[in-house]
Amino acid sequence: MTKGWAFASGIVVGTAGLSVLTSKLVMKGYKYLFAGAMIARDRIMADSEKVQAAVSNITAEAKELTERYYEKLDKEYEEENGAET
Repeated sequence: MTKGWAFASGIVVGTAGLSVLTSKLVMKGYKYLFAGAMIARDRIMADSEKVQAAVSNITAEAKELTERYYEKLDKEYEEENGAET
């Protein structure tokens, strides 16, 4: 008999839960929740674009510094080997 009561109370709670989830107040809450999530997504995307731009600038500057370094090494190598011959 307890299984029957458990099933019946589950049906009642489930039905009450569905009516709560579909109420106007809860629907309004869902709208605000999703609007907040969309705003957060847009802000994160804007920030990630800024970060990507900064990383691109840093990478370009690092490549330039690396090229200068190797040019300096090449000059030093040529000076050392040019003086020996």
